[in-house]
Amino acid sequence: MAALPAGAGAAQLNYSIGGRVEHSDNIALTETNPQEESTLATDVAFDLVETGRDTTLTARGGVEYLYYTGPLFDDDIRASLVGTFNWNTWQDRLKFILEDYANYEPIDVLAANAPDNQQQVNIFVAGMQFNLRPGAATRTRIDLRYNNYWAEETDDFNGDRYNAAFTLWQEPSATTRIAATVEGSEVRYDQVSLDTLGADYRRLDTYVTWNRNLANINLEVRAGYSWVELTDFNTKDDAPLFRTVFTWRPTSRSTLDMGVYYQFSDAAQELMADVADPSVGPTAPGGAPTVDPGDVTIGPDLYRQRRVDIGYRFNGERFDASVRPFYEDNDYVDPTAQSEGSYGIGIGVSWAIQPTLFLTGSLSASYRTFDSFDRDDDDFSIYAGVVKVFTRHWSMGFDLRHQERNSNVPEASYDENAVILSVRYTR
Repeated sequence: MAALPAGAGAAQLNYSIGGRVEHSDNIALTETNPQEESTLATDVAFDLVETGRDTTLTARGGVEYLYYTGPLFDDDIRASLVGTFNWNTWQDRLKFILEDYANYEPIDVLAANAPDNQQQVNIFVAGMQFNLRPGAATRTRIDLRYNNYWAEETDDFNGDRYNAAFTLWQEPSATTRIAATVEGSEVRYDQVSLDTLGADYRRLDTYVTWNRNLANINLEVRAGYSWVELTDFNTKDDAPLFRTVFTWRPTSRSTLDMGVYYQFSDAAQELMADVADPSVGPTAPGGAPTVDPGDVTIGPDLYRQRRVDIGYRFNGERFDASVRPFYEDNDYVDPTAQSEGSYGIGIGVSWAIQPTLFLTGSLSASYRTFDSFDRDDDDFSIYAGVVKVFTRHWSMGFDLRHQERNSNVPEASYDENAVILSVRYTR
């Protein structure tokens, strides 16, 4: 990237360095014989934006090192990243794109989210975009993308995705856009599990997208149809494609958003959407905790997704709050895969008792069930903490955590309490 012409522009870098001590009364999240253990951790988080004449670089993420004082788990390093580099050339007709998405996710979503059930996952994207403007209000675009998938433990997730799309759109006004798209994809995994029908697939999508962007309202509606084929076994499926995303800012301090999805999806697409959430990364001390709607099931299988989520966020002078209920049902194309459904809610709050003293808390509750076997999980977690800001750069936090799972499967339930003391330097 350094060799490419960047033009004039200044980089804006924010970062924070933190350390914490955490003591858990059930570090392995087991139903019987819980074991106490303390964990020492340090992390670096950053947010970078650099804009040049022809290039744009944005990146946010961090690296965390975990040292477990007991004998149960090995030390671990976890990284998260959302990075995008764009280079516009040929009078903005041609754009080259590099992206990377990294996060750590469960190895087995049926098991407890213990330290030994975590893996690093990475998705790399490279592509180009060719734009033409045959008329004042008409544009055409060709997109080409290559994706590489990699997971530390789930080898059948590793593979490549090739994607091409052609879009024709009209802009009848400054606030409205109507587009028609034909998009084709082919996904090839490095290995195929003998327990499944084979995960390699081809996909064709045709859809129309309507965008409306007003001062306080943004609306996107996408409707079309999709065809998929599992190439290893010539298994075909098709379904309507529908997606609508609505954002409304009724006041300067509050935001309401809603998403409705009916579409084919897979773990890689969901992971990119989740880790690209702008709430990820360094935040001001005392900010409302991020609501986590659930973990991504890392694997190669394609599924028909039905999802509805609604979010509300309020940012006041002394009080911040966020709430996000959701419902999701994933029906896998491969009948041997475990189709699942879930619903739940997440709530986060922050209250400034004083300009430098904050009370924070979060609560999440979810219910999950599986179609092909008898298993029901009820998950619940609650955090409560206090953050003291000493100077412009230094702050300290004290948190209490309780999480539990109630399952109808033997040895799948657990109950854990933890105490966390942390210190952070923020630039």
